[in-house]
Amino acid sequence: MPLLDGLSNREAVNGGVHSGISYVQASQDIPDTETRGNNANRRQKIVVVGLGMVAISFIEKVVKQDAERRNYDIVVIGEESHVAYNRVGLSSFFEHRRIEDLYLNPKEWYGSFQDRSFDYHLNTRVTDIYPERKSVKTSIGDTIAYDILVLATGSDAVLPIHTPGHDAKGIFVYRTISDLERLIEFASMHKGKTAVTVGGGLLGLEAAKAMTDLQDFGNVKLVDRNKWVLARQLDGDAGSLVTRKIRELGLDVLHERRVAKIMTDDDKNVTGIRFEDGEEIDCCCIHLSKRGGFVVNESLQTSVPDIYAVGECASWENQTFGIIAPGIEMADVLSFNLTNPDKEPKSFKRPDLSTKLKLLGVDVASFGDFFADRDGPKFLPGQRPSTATDIPASGEDEKEPPVKALTYKDPFGGIYKKYLFTMDGKYLLGGMMIGDTKDYIKLNQMVKAQKLLEVPPSQFILGAQTDGEDNADDLLVLASYVCE
Repeated sequence: MPLLDGLSNREAVNGGVHSGISYVQASQDIPDTETRGNNANRRQKIVVVGLGMVAISFIEKVVKQDAERRNYDIVVIGEESHVAYNRVGLSSFFEHRRIEDLYLNPKEWYGSFQDRSFDYHLNTRVTDIYPERKSVKTSIGDTIAYDILVLATGSDAVLPIHTPGHDAKGIFVYRTISDLERLIEFASMHKGKTAVTVGGGLLGLEAAKAMTDLQDFGNVKLVDRNKWVLARQLDGDAGSLVTRKIRELGLDVLHERRVAKIMTDDDKNVTGIRFEDGEEIDCCCIHLSKRGGFVVNESLQTSVPDIYAVGECASWENQTFGIIAPGIEMADVLSFNLTNPDKEPKSFKRPDLSTKLKLLGVDVASFGDFFADRDGPKFLPGQRPSTATDIPASGEDEKEPPVKALTYKDPFGGIYKKYLFTMDGKYLLGGMMIGDTKDYIKLNQMVKAQKLLEVPPSQFILGAQTDGEDNADDLLVLASYVCE
């Protein structure tokens, strides 16, 4: 993981898991192609490195909140040839092949600002940062001055260089439009062959779906080192159900497998993979990915003054976040603090990691503190998050999380629900849903509100029931699916 911590004026540190950026001592001879004026009343310049979803969210918020003061000019530097687009909907590109349909703002938007200087650079990479001179150098040789630097580079999909054959022809990452275009071209020349996706997380399943949607490959296999898919969002029961459902849709899933070697022919074309147990499978195409991040504090500031990081490239409390919501929260915090210097600054707090999506035709959702029963609650209503997991419930073993779970399983309908409550049943902490996610928004809002429940926990599974013997049999049948 790249860190900005520990930089000195005489020390060049490589931060380049994202963009090959290095941090250079101030004493080096740096050509100035752009300088800052000395006018005390001039606008400050924000330079944003990266033009993804979080970067554009940050820019939009700054423009809106700075509309009256107009304290900032903005320069954004994007490595791709496209303006900001919706990466969450990347797989839809296979259907329409029109990148413009994914743009978050039309190209005309970038030239529509009349009240401030706004400049954007495409096909341009930041190669060096000079903190003492407060400037960055780009891949085309320009040096751009900044007052505030915001790193929003996202995360790169990095090939595992320790794996023999990682650089073979037929190895792809799934991150950008260019990645998809290369995959489309490759698939058209290898019709009927087997393709493999390595990784059973959100991105891995999305890549597997994309390969399936191409309809060029004869077979698509998903290789996952975990015991079930979506191990970061789901427990074993829920993940196993998702595995079963996507297998029914035709995807071959291989669990608890680690790739030891990527096999190639004499021309370095992929011919298959070998697992650590020695088993081999033939294939022509492999998708791989990995993530990293820059260390930031609660203000999203790195250890270098006036340099911030937001989105997937930011590591907060030793965590990086591979979903969009935390990045948008970071953009909100930083934009507010920069444009409201006379107000109490916001702090980035534990983000909402709730997700709701359809993967390979399967509805999946997790909300709130969905692993509170496994890891202990990150918070308890009315208590400080930092001390919540240190407080044992009355009469309980201190090692057992102060949480109770209600679980509903319907093997016929392919439905699984698990809701987590405090020991007294007065608060909902989180949960997960497979197959039936219609209550996701309502339950997620209840968790965020942290209000006392007005109904007993059983009603979240069984629904409201009336007294009497008429529905006793129904209650008995439903209760057979419920356990603590």
